[in-house]
Formats: sequence, C-alpha cells, structure tokens
Amino acid sequence: MDSDHAVKYEIFQAQTENVKELDKAWKQVVRTIHANIVRNDESAVKLHTKILALLFSAWSEAIFMKLIHTPYGFELSEIKQIKNQRSFEDCWGKCLELGLNKIQSSKKSNYIPNIRQDVTRLINQYVIEPYQLRNRIAHGQWRKALNSESTAINYDMTKKINELNVVKLDIWKNVFISLSNIIEVLIESPNRIFHRDFQTYITTINEEVKRTEKWTFDERVKKLRTKYEYYKGKKQMDVK
Repeated sequence: MDSDHAVKYEIFQAQTENVKELDKAWKQVVRTIHANIVRNDESAVKLHTKILALLFSAWSEAIFMKLIHTPYGFELSEIKQIKNQRSFEDCWGKCLELGLNKIQSSKKSNYIPNIRQDVTRLINQYVIEPYQLRNRIAHGQWRKALNSESTAINYDMTKKINELNVVKLDIWKNVFISLSNIIEVLIESPNRIFHRDFQTYITTINEEVKRTEKWTFDERVKKLRTKYEYYKGKKQMDVK
C-alpha cells in the first residue's frame, strides 16, 4: 500500500466509524421524537426536531468526508482542491467536477452534461437546501431566520425552519445516501460500473423521491398513536 493510499484509507476508516456513531445518534433522537409525539408533547417534538436537523448536518458532513477519501478514488491533490473550496456547496460542486473529469471523453457529446444536470439537481435539493437551513439553526435562529447579513428577517427561511419535521429529515437522509452512492461509484469506477449503472441509480432515486413524497408528518403521527393505543390496550388485557 503506497503512502498516499494509506493516508486516504486511514481517514476513510475514521469517517466510517464516525458515520456509524452518528447513525446510532440519529436513531436515538428519532425514537425520542416519536415518544414525544405519542405523549402529545408538541414543544419537545419541535425542540428535538431542531436537534435532529443539526445531527443531519453533522452526519452529512461525515458522509462527505468519507466519500472523498474513498479508496482508489481521488488523489490527495484532488482531495485538497475539494477541501479548499469556500463553502460546502462549492465542495460538492468540485467533487462532482473532478469525478466527471475521470470519465473518458469518447462518450457521446451530451453524456457528461446530462449527468452533471441530473446530479446537480439532486445536490441542490438534498444537500444545499438542508445545509442552508442547518446554518440558520446552528447560529441560533431556531424560530426566526435572518438574512445573510443579519440585517433583516428572512421570511422564506423562517417558514422552512418552522415546517421542518422528522419525516422530511428522514427523506433527506435516505436520498442523501443514494446520492453519495452515485458519487462513490463515479469516483471509483467512472468508465465501467458508473457508465453501466448510472441510469439505474437515477431511476432508483427518482422512484425513492416519488415514493417518499407521499410521506407526511400527520400520517406518521397517526400511525405512532394507533400503534401505541394498540399495545397499551393489549397490555391492559394481559394484566387482566
């Protein structure tokens, strides 16, 4: 194993462990939110939803760091280029750009532009928008969001923050995983597996998005309370 690969692999392994730990934390916070829903504790639901949003940000950054250190992917010089970007959004853009550069130019002329368009759309919706919300929440804007200069209220962002719920965050997480898988294959096997399976990946994500669009917070609440009442009644019958 050459020294560059050893360095990448060490970071990859470390981030793999971090992601596992964050996944455990995610499950715990979701369980807490569900318990608060059953208890009809709206204040606690809102509080832990903000915490889950911060956790999503930490988890997504850990996933990204793991992603760019994928073994047999980017060179250390390319990883440095990604890390040197000014924002998380720019980091993702540079990651995609460097990944697309690995594709052989013999493909048909619209091949790479179509990939860039499809993946950029997913990045904007499931990486950038959540990250912008996270920035507001991380800076203490839990009820009222401010504009970038902190000179006025940002009413659109305020509305989005107040509409956050566990279902939306679950959807973001599911799609984020699929998006990361696409980029990982692009980095590791741009001209074989990626070329063969890209359309399947995009179709799968679009189907996932379409399926989860039907998920609503109200439906989650209804199912949780119905389940709770069922087991509560069963327990009472067992006691009798």
